[in-house]
Amino acid sequence: MRELEFLPADYIRARFQRRIGFIRSWLLLALGLAMVLWSLQMGAWVRDAKAELAALQGTGSAVDADVIRVRTQRAEAESYNRRIECLQALWPQLTASKVMTSLAELLPAGAVLDEVTLDQPEPTGRSHATLRVVGTAQNEAAVMRVLSLIEELPLFERVTLVESKPVTSADVGRRSFVIEASVSATALPKE
Repeated sequence: MRELEFLPADYIRARFQRRIGFIRSWLLLALGLAMVLWSLQMGAWVRDAKAELAALQGTGSAVDADVIRVRTQRAEAESYNRRIECLQALWPQLTASKVMTSLAELLPAGAVLDEVTLDQPEPTGRSHATLRVVGTAQNEAAVMRVLSLIEELPLFERVTLVESKPVTSADVGRRSFVIEASVSATALPKE
């Protein structure tokens, strides 16, 4: 400002004030423009939010039918589960087919079962049934093999060999046997 030093001080101050006023007006104009742009952007965001809310409210009413259907299906499933539980309570836990399946899976080659009887427990009494197995095997070792295989299964308890005697026929070495075991209803595999 050396070139303006010859001018009076009031003129220099007034010129400085005009310059500051000019900069201030440009700043106010820029700030006003920014506020206008910000309000336009906020309006767009609000419109988008309202549209999204309206879309979500529409999908809520569209899903209501599905929600009702799912609730009724859950109620039906609970009803069916209660029915199945009632049927399972009425059905004996210990069935001859379960025991026969367990015996058939473990029977070694050369052993033949002639008779299998299962003495069912009383509904209010004991929880064990008595299994009686009558059959024939190639020799005494095969009889002992059948006995040990029955003992290995957790389904059978207190397995005893009641009788083992030679068969009176042309088959030399063939033996008939009688095995008894206690069958626990709690050890049965669930179906």
